[in-house]
Amino acid sequence: MNHSRSVAESPQTGAHAELLRGGPLLTDIRAQGSRHLTSLLVGVIIAVSGVTACTRGPASGDRSVGETAPSTKSNGERPAPESPPATGRVTLSEEAFQTARLLVESPRPDAGGSSEASVDVPAQVEFDPARVAVVSPRAAGRLERMLAVPGDRVARDQVVAEVQSAAFAVAVNDYLQAGRRLQHLVGTPDEAGAKAVLDAARRRLELLGVAGGAIDQLATGVAGSALMSVTAPFSGSVIESLSLPGQAVEAGTPLYRLADLSVVLVAAEVPERALQLVRVGDRAVVRALGTGEVVFTGRVARVSDVVDPEKRTAKAYVEVANPARALKPGMFANVRLRDRAAAGAPGLTVPEDAVMADGTARYVFVEVGARTFERRAVEVAPSPYAGGGPAGGRLTIVSGLSTRDRVVTRGAFTLKSELAKFMLADPD
Repeated sequence: MNHSRSVAESPQTGAHAELLRGGPLLTDIRAQGSRHLTSLLVGVIIAVSGVTACTRGPASGDRSVGETAPSTKSNGERPAPESPPATGRVTLSEEAFQTARLLVESPRPDAGGSSEASVDVPAQVEFDPARVAVVSPRAAGRLERMLAVPGDRVARDQVVAEVQSAAFAVAVNDYLQAGRRLQHLVGTPDEAGAKAVLDAARRRLELLGVAGGAIDQLATGVAGSALMSVTAPFSGSVIESLSLPGQAVEAGTPLYRLADLSVVLVAAEVPERALQLVRVGDRAVVRALGTGEVVFTGRVARVSDVVDPEKRTAKAYVEVANPARALKPGMFANVRLRDRAAAGAPGLTVPEDAVMADGTARYVFVEVGARTFERRAVEVAPSPYAGGGPAGGRLTIVSGLSTRDRVVTRGAFTLKSELAKFMLADPD
C-alpha cells in the first residue's frame, strides 16, 4: 500500500508544502496581511485623534464672550479666583474702582467721650406725678377770691383762695365757745372735760385746712378772717386755674393745679429691641431743645411694662433735678441711655451708610489691599430709628472694628452687589 501522495493529490498537504517552500501562495498571504495591518493602524489613529479632540474641546478662537480657558499651575492646581467668596473679599478692576468712587475712613471715637456703648432716644419732659396736686376747699361754700394765677410760684401754706363757708363759720364759733368755757371751768372737776371739747374744736378747724398759727390767733382773741382760707400744700408753680370767683363750690372742688418743678421726669421712648439694655438706676444724659447747650444728668426711675402697639416703644422715666426750672413739661428732649452690658467696650462710630444688613446681621467693608475690600461682621448699638439712624447720622459700633481699620463709608452697596454677583457665579 502506497502511503505517499503528491501535493496535487492532497490539497492541504500541497499548500503546506508550498508555504514551506515560500511559493506564490505565501507571497499572496503576506500581501493580504500587510493590507489588513495598514487598515487596522489607520483605524486606531483615527480613534485616538477623536478622543484627543473631545478632551481638548473647541479651539481658543471659538470661545464665547466672557468664557475663560482653565489653566493649571505646575503643581496641577487651579489658580485662586480674584475674589474668593469664602473670605468675603472683593477685588475691583481699575475701571470698576474708578466708577465706584468709594470713600474710605477710619471709625471715630464716640462723641460723648465715654467708653460705654449707649443708645440715643427721643423724649419729652413731664411732671413728676408725685409732685403734682389739685388745690381745693375742704368745705362747701362760695368762692370769694382767687389769689393766684397760672405761672405764679407759691410757698407751702400760702393762701391762694378764700371761700365763704357756713361750715367754717360754725367750726370757728364752736372753737371760740369751747375756749371761753374752759376759762370758766379752770380748777373745777369739769376742767378736763372742757379741755377735751376745746381740743376737738381745734381739730375740726385743722381738718378744714386752717393753719395752726391762725387757730392760735383765734385763741388769743385776735379776730381772724370770716372767710375760709385755702392754702398751697407745698411750694410749687401754679399750672392751671380751674374755677372762677363767685362760683359755688363743694368740698374737693378743684381750684388750681399745682406742681413742684424742682424735679421733673423725662419720658424716653425706648425701642422694643433696646429694652433689654435699660435698667432702673442707669445713668442718663438729657439734652432739651429749649435749654441750649445745658446738659442734665439723671437716673432711670422706672421702665414701663407696656409697649406702645403702634410705635413699638416703651417709656423709661428719667428723674432729673431741675432747680432752675429750665426743664419745662412738654419740652422735647434727647436722652442718652447707657448700655451697662457693654460697659468698658470701646465706642466707635461710623456713618450709617457704611453698615450693610444681612437679615439680622450687620457688616461693613474694610479696605485690606489695593482695590481689595473685606466683608467684616460688626455689632451695632441699638438705635430708636427704624433704619438704624437718622439720615446722615452715625451708628455706634460695639464690636468688630478698631481705630486702625479703614471702612468704606460711601459705595458699600456697590461692593455688596459685586460680592453677591461673584458668589452667584461661583457658588463653590
